[in-house]
Amino acid sequence: MRWRAIPHTDTLLAQWQALGESLDRDTPHWRLEGQRLLRSWVRWPRAYHDTTHLHACLHHWHALQSTEPYAMVQPQAVALALWFHDVIYWPWSAHNEERSADWAVQFMHRQGLSEHLADPVRQYILDTRHHENTQAVGDSAWVQDIDLAILGQSPAVYQQFENNVRREYGFVPRKRFQAGRSAVLQSFLKRSRIYATPLFYQRYEAQARSNIEQALHALQAAN
Repeated sequence: MRWRAIPHTDTLLAQWQALGESLDRDTPHWRLEGQRLLRSWVRWPRAYHDTTHLHACLHHWHALQSTEPYAMVQPQAVALALWFHDVIYWPWSAHNEERSADWAVQFMHRQGLSEHLADPVRQYILDTRHHENTQAVGDSAWVQDIDLAILGQSPAVYQQFENNVRREYGFVPRKRFQAGRSAVLQSFLKRSRIYATPLFYQRYEAQARSNIEQALHALQAAN
């Protein structure tokens, strides 16, 4: 794929290089890995889990660095987890997060980065499975909240998100998709709170619940 056909290419590659510089890893191998990551982030059949999602996640990360510079214990680990959390994404697979985490750890080992960084990055990526019984704490809470920030966006943005998720699951028959998607959305509503961090809870919780309720209503009406 041509680089100019990948959304946000220049911005993302610049951010990847800046992350490498902050880790004293601004090398040709680091820069080539950034290109490899972006190619994976735009593979078929992605419609939501693509470079636009990655760009949005990193935008939240950068905003926090500007407004809440001490909110994260290891901001570089959070950034790496965001870069890798959906680098492998096949809608029919139950192992995307594990494989993405493996990719991240293998790359960090090749770069000579410490286990003190690699271990939390791996865990943060695994935590983006968003299991109901997983209590998000520390930097993992930031990774998970950033990943779920789309749920609390404006109704129009959220609706496009739902449309794109359906496109990714285009191989699933309509009724089966409606049942599965409804179960996922209901699982979020059943939680005492969707967002773990006070900042994201205050900013997005109410809108996220409203968006999800509207999406569930639309799914039920389509039956």
